[in-house]
Amino acid sequence: MAKNRYQRRLRRSLMAMGVDIKLRRVARNKGRRRIHFLHIGKTAGTQMKHVAQQVNAQSKTVTLVKHGHDVFLKDLPEDEAYFFCMRDPISRFRSGFYSRKRKGQPKTYNEWTDYERAAFETFEHANDLAEALFAEDETGLRAFGAMKSMRHTAQNQSDWFYCCGNFLQVRPPVWILRQESFAQDLEKFASRAGLDVAYHLSETPAHAHRNDYSAVPPLSERAHENLRRWYAQDFELIRACESWRAAQN
Repeated sequence: MAKNRYQRRLRRSLMAMGVDIKLRRVARNKGRRRIHFLHIGKTAGTQMKHVAQQVNAQSKTVTLVKHGHDVFLKDLPEDEAYFFCMRDPISRFRSGFYSRKRKGQPKTYNEWTDYERAAFETFEHANDLAEALFAEDETGLRAFGAMKSMRHTAQNQSDWFYCCGNFLQVRPPVWILRQESFAQDLEKFASRAGLDVAYHLSETPAHAHRNDYSAVPPLSERAHENLRRWYAQDFELIRACESWRAAQN
């Protein structure tokens, strides 16, 4: 039952990336170790897709499986390895806000939902939304609704580990990457995973997350304070993960 549920989620994940294949084709690589990339939204997923394509085309020992956002740790096969990437919650919030404001462009195009349209009609900039959080009036209620209207602001990074609270002890990953030091952390992962092929990172802005925020208002101290309060679980997750990373050296 669990295996069938995983296969259905894997198929949906692959189809969401525009890859419509039969699952039995994935299973053919019996001599290759599968390592799953648990894809937390706005944490280098596009770069990992680029790397996985290179590795999977060349490696004789490893297959990297990149999932969509609907696959969580509890959905992965218990006997297979995984890794993931974290990101500063405040940076991730800003990226998620403006990504949806651009409707996903330039990488993709996804029209706003009615909920997102209402959010952007009320809050023009990320700072406006962050400053309004927890306000004890109608603006605060609208801010709560806006945060829950956009996927990448609504979901905590810790959501990918729900029902797996002690995962660092019970089911530790191969490695944990940080968006802020992605290239170096990917090298560390490659070493620990035993990757037997070379790869390169994409330099295109959409893949390398080099978005230009110079024309938008910076996040104020009040915005930072509210976001630290809103994403308290993620800051605790990062603290636990950094402690685990330090213990591996």
